[in-house]
Amino acid sequence: MASTSSIARRAGVAEGTLFTYFKSKEVLFQELYLHLKRSLAGAMMSDFPGEADYRQRMQYVYQRYVSWGLSNAIERVVVARLSASGQILDDTRSQGMEPFLAVSQMMRDGVQDGVLVDAPISFISSVIENICNTTIEHVEKLPEEAERHRQLGFHVLWRAITA
Repeated sequence: MASTSSIARRAGVAEGTLFTYFKSKEVLFQELYLHLKRSLAGAMMSDFPGEADYRQRMQYVYQRYVSWGLSNAIERVVVARLSASGQILDDTRSQGMEPFLAVSQMMRDGVQDGVLVDAPISFISSVIENICNTTIEHVEKLPEEAERHRQLGFHVLWRAITA
């Protein structure tokens, strides 16, 4: 993880200023994680089509995540690093997931209805996230083939998670 001096330098403030707003580096990480999750939720959940069929809802989630990731490259990397760092508290993770409860419920219902593969929601979520990130990486490398990669990514995703 980054030092507080490098964080302050990137933010354009003095290191001591960080601690005016955050009691510690750990608190800063929790708040940054929640800020990034709220940003992602704003992009993904604003018009979530709760009444659409499973495929349409999953395509919505996929397209919104990919669009957010392409528009917020640094934020996407930071949230991934924070998630993997071991620094984010379970309570913070739970708070970060609250805006996505409709997606989690959709996945649970999809498993129960036999549409989605019978697997833990955390497993299905990881598969979705990894395919979205792979799509983002390919779109970034070959922007002229963006639409093809987005379509291919969703095709692979749907086949990977359906029963």
